[in-house]
Parts: sequence; structure tokens; C-alpha cells
Amino acid sequence: ILSKSMEVLFRAVPPSLYLALAQTEPEEKAERYQLMQQHGVSELDAAFKVAEKIDRARGIESPTLDLP
Repeated sequence: ILSKSMEVLFRAVPPSLYLALAQTEPEEKAERYQLMQQHGVSELDAAFKVAEKIDRARGIESPTLDLP
């Protein structure tokens, strides 16, 4: 962001779940598939697990979701 009086860097960091759901590279899909097979879960649940892994790497706690 630029102004006449100061220059500031702005960084948008998407939530981990959004990143996990957007993964389309073959190795990323393979990781989700492996989690699906390993834990007997859906692709969405595997994406939640990938998001938790991303959160741990970022040093933050994953939000707890109450799903029906």
C-alpha cells in the first residue's frame, strides 16, 4: 500500500482450510487420497486434516468445528 507519507507492505494470508481445498497438484491430491484410505474418511474430511497440518506448520491452533 503506497501513500505520500509512508510505504507499507500488506500481506493477505488465506485460511488453511481454503488452501487445503484448493490443492490441485498431483502430490497434494495423493496426500488427501492417502488420508482418505488411512482414516476411512471423505475427501472433505481429508482436507480438514490437511488444514490442521498447515495450521500446525504455521504455529496456530485449528478452529474446532461442530458439524452435524
